[in-house]
Amino acid sequence: AIISNAYQQVKELVEFCKIPITTTLMGKGIIDENHPLALGMLGMHGTAYANFAISECDLLITLGARFDDRVTGKLDEFACNAQVIHVDIDPAEIGKNRVPQVAIVGDVSQVLEKLIKFIRLDGHNILDQNTSWLERLDYWKKSYPLIIPKNQGKLSPQEVIAEISRQSPDAYYTTDVGQHQMWSAQFIKTRPRRWISSSGLGTMGYGLPAAIGVKVAYTDSDVICISGDSSFQMNLQELATIAQYQLNIKIIIINNSWQGMVRQWQQAFYGGRYSHSNMKKGSPDFCKLALAFGIRSVRITNNTNLIDSISKILNYNGPMLVDVEVVENENCYPMVAPGKSNDQM
Repeated sequence: AIISNAYQQVKELVEFCKIPITTTLMGKGIIDENHPLALGMLGMHGTAYANFAISECDLLITLGARFDDRVTGKLDEFACNAQVIHVDIDPAEIGKNRVPQVAIVGDVSQVLEKLIKFIRLDGHNILDQNTSWLERLDYWKKSYPLIIPKNQGKLSPQEVIAEISRQSPDAYYTTDVGQHQMWSAQFIKTRPRRWISSSGLGTMGYGLPAAIGVKVAYTDSDVICISGDSSFQMNLQELATIAQYQLNIKIIIINNSWQGMVRQWQQAFYGGRYSHSNMKKGSPDFCKLALAFGIRSVRITNNTNLIDSISKILNYNGPMLVDVEVVENENCYPMVAPGKSNDQM
């Protein structure tokens, strides 16, 4: 849906039929995430209410998604009560993982234009059909919200990312891979085509060069790279490119001194046997590293004046690296364990 620029068609379908909408990591930003019908991301680290909705819906319209394992969880228990309509331009994706009841091969924007025209001409009054369903979803939203931890002394990653999103809603956001990527997907509310993440490829080191590409293409727009202390080191030499061309990019390193997602899995599924995931020994001083490239830097260690600090960072006219020291053992939740269904978070 993102690639086909189907934003208006998706919005029109969702609003006319009052259909709640959830997105994959790749589909993030297809609709305003503050929209009352938006449920956020589904899947392994998706919102509880998005996963509950998928598990209980009776009709699932899938637009350009591929039913990968991070979205479906245990495949044979994914949306098992639903009839599935699958739209994709690639016929190889149809039925590859989930066999749909209705398969449509075509460009999502063109298919939706015809579908919306048919629904409007058909004249069915569907305005009140989803009332009880939407009330149930609203109950789940209130009962199982995404939580931003407030810690004494140390920062939580979630509060930093959420505050950046609040202050810069129109920015282009790039991410690397890991916990910071999932927290960004949960707490950053993006506009269409303003979310750039390697997603299914899982490419650590993607965020910084991607931010450079975005800034070169959109010189007058705000560009923010959310990275982790491990991912950032994969392509830190690109600081030279940023310095050479004085690209006004804000680099936010969520620094927990670990390969965070690796640590979380080692804790959850391997009995706390931490192998080669701690990054304290051998990691550089990121602020001094930025200084070596002639790039301004700042370190944030607590939530005192966090709002003002982020405001100054975002308003600085030039490239800046921000080393944010956060709680080391914070885990990314909700989480669907491998082999479990999406309603088992």
